[in-house]
Amino acid sequence: MKNKLVWFTVFLVVYLITNIAVQFFWKGVIHPGQVLGAFIGIVIAFFIVAAPKNLIVRRLGTVLFVISAPIVLVGLISLFLSMFSIHLTGWGIIGIYVLGVITVLFLTMSFGSKEFFKTPVTDERNLLHYAWSGFWSFVFLNLLIIGALLQPWIELNQLSLWVGVLTAGLLFWLTTLIVLERFR
Repeated sequence: MKNKLVWFTVFLVVYLITNIAVQFFWKGVIHPGQVLGAFIGIVIAFFIVAAPKNLIVRRLGTVLFVISAPIVLVGLISLFLSMFSIHLTGWGIIGIYVLGVITVLFLTMSFGSKEFFKTPVTDERNLLHYAWSGFWSFVFLNLLIIGALLQPWIELNQLSLWVGVLTAGLLFWLTTLIVLERFR
């Protein structure tokens, strides 16, 4: 446990220093709420990973995952819509969040609590699924990068273009991996 605690402390300090430095040099100000939120999220993640895998910790992890995962969905949808100059209202954000909570809760319950947080067993089939999903997502990501370089309507220095390309590549990889794992 001491070794985990030392590495966690080192990771936390390096992350917080990097977060503060990026905020200061990019925007010129430091938002303490963002730093506090990152700190709380990392501490909760450490608690879930370092704690013994009993039923209470698994349930706590499931609840935290169901509550926090749709925030990423809201961010991705608002990023995608902002590329087309469409901005979400408060009710739109709440609606997307609630829809995301329902979807993630349904997926979590369909996996079942026994299968969702069990200790992973790596066999040759799982390694092949990772290899094939990585291969197809690498090909897809390269095609997206080539397409982004060839397109004339968005300038290449737009951060949203490259964030969209990387997000699409990551979602393609996750989708491919889930499809391969689900339909063995």
